[in-house]
Amino acid sequence: MANKIDDSDILQLLDIPSGSEDDFESDVDDDQLDLYSKYSNLLEEPDITTFEELLSKQFSSESIVDENVIFPILEPVVDNSNFSDINISLPSTSTEPVIRKQNVSIPSIPPIEVKNVVWTEGNFPVIDTNFLGNSDLPSDILELETPFQIFKYFFTSDLLDHICFETYKYGVQNNSSTPLKINKEDLQKYIGILIIMSLVNTSNIRNYWSPVLANLHFNDNLLTSTGPERDKIHKIRPLIETSRKRFSSIPIEENLAVDEQICSTKARSSLKVYMPNKPHKWGYTFFVLSGASGFAYNFEFCSGQENNSEGREASEPVLGASANVVVCLSRVIPNNQNFKLFFDNYYTSLPLLVYLKKRNILSLGTVRRNRLKNVMLPVDSVLMKQPRGTTAHCISKVLDTDIVAVIWKDTKIVSLLSTFTAIDPVVKVSRFDRKQKKRIEVDCPNIIQVYNRHMGGVDLLDGLLGRHKIKMRSRKWYMRVFHHLLDVTVVNSWLLHKRIQKQKGNNSVLSLVKFREELALSLCKIGTYTPKRGRPTNDVQEGIIKKGKMGTKVGQHAPPKEVRTDKLDHWPIESEKRTRCKNPGCKGFTFMMCGKCQISLCCGKGLTCFTKWHTT
Repeated sequence: MANKIDDSDILQLLDIPSGSEDDFESDVDDDQLDLYSKYSNLLEEPDITTFEELLSKQFSSESIVDENVIFPILEPVVDNSNFSDINISLPSTSTEPVIRKQNVSIPSIPPIEVKNVVWTEGNFPVIDTNFLGNSDLPSDILELETPFQIFKYFFTSDLLDHICFETYKYGVQNNSSTPLKINKEDLQKYIGILIIMSLVNTSNIRNYWSPVLANLHFNDNLLTSTGPERDKIHKIRPLIETSRKRFSSIPIEENLAVDEQICSTKARSSLKVYMPNKPHKWGYTFFVLSGASGFAYNFEFCSGQENNSEGREASEPVLGASANVVVCLSRVIPNNQNFKLFFDNYYTSLPLLVYLKKRNILSLGTVRRNRLKNVMLPVDSVLMKQPRGTTAHCISKVLDTDIVAVIWKDTKIVSLLSTFTAIDPVVKVSRFDRKQKKRIEVDCPNIIQVYNRHMGGVDLLDGLLGRHKIKMRSRKWYMRVFHHLLDVTVVNSWLLHKRIQKQKGNNSVLSLVKFREELALSLCKIGTYTPKRGRPTNDVQEGIIKKGKMGTKVGQHAPPKEVRTDKLDHWPIESEKRTRCKNPGCKGFTFMMCGKCQISLCCGKGLTCFTKWHTT
């Protein structure tokens, strides 16, 4: 990193005494919550509209047993925009809010049946696979310049206000005499220090925090229902919904992939799952829709709730628990624009490919042979006797949808289903032959090349998350999810930064570690920043960067733009040595510097460098 951040500096950024400690209290079980009767006198005319908005989305799930792996699959989200169907009442005789649904009915959509599928030999028909959508970023996103601006596009001011409000409410419920009060600036500093912690680690985590971590809250406990129909991720629901809405607002790439992601944890929680084939075998499961670049456009958190038809939109059929995940995540993909969607054999099935093709979403995935009835492909025992690179395929027309099944022998047998690509053109790939003890060239069908090129988006995202991850342990399950979503938001912000610079034709792309560092410093030091209207100019910032390369005093590095222009606590102080002014265009020397920016600037009668530095 360009700037080394000491432990004392980290504590000073948050204005926290070095001896402060984290409470690390554990959560009360949801079934035993009786907060309403105890704290109902503390609530004064709650904002019912806000509560309805938070409760307007219901989830349900179904457990799946697959190859000795047991984990829940989250069903699709239903967006009940008509709040008139939901009534919330707080009866005096009850111990918790009651949620009543009136006249909520979802039409029954029959499953897509693919019985008696006939497979034949022949060539897969040529179809138009040209991308008809537009992945260019709009002008309002192109105007986002700095890491702070991009991060705040996802982690909005409204979300910060909501977290501050719920944190204060939770403090009142715990101790009405001394509740914790934080504002957006405090919360931004907290998030900034979390990001700094992913870059600079200390031996004792508790040295960072006061009661902030123990009181941080994201939703109202009094709205938590009980019983099998309760929302198990109620505590983190607003953060999840806001993140998904902001992520999906970015124009989507042509090539997309669906895969599962593990948020690793060792905490005790009913939401934790075990997946033996993952590097981190214990954790919370996310299903992610990402682009080939690694950008996460949509995700679902597995809560383990029972399958509920009310969580399915009216236009969506029942395709099975695993395929329903793809249906749910693909809601954000526009129809009839030839987007390409990739997934592995856990999700792939004939009904899923048919459903996606009806929306003109082209799909490709590996498939399990037991899901293909009467398929005209050689069995594995026969194919293993053939030379490496042997390929076989067959085609079928299912509900007016052309589907090709391909099998290819590499080190192992690979089976795939596709609605847009097949064998041709066949290319040569290099493989090591153990018998000949040398590398040989083997045939590889085009469908394999396409799959390998575009399937790894979620794995790429996992790799970027693993480089610099927030390592904060807590007994509260939702705090681990909060830290994971923060990491995803930062990585998404960096990927959007790269995409913005590429579309602008600029080569000045920050590395991930530099991006996190600049973002963390902005969050920790910034006061109140009001961006100007219109497209901002880069002249001053480019001049600062250029002048910084010409040689500066050790320790004088230009702060992020948001810190430089936040108009808070920038006071001129006198330095010990006379150094060159760092304002672009000035060649003078001065004894004055900014106490917050720690940059030498001319200040005095007839000298405007100090003012220009902090206003342009």
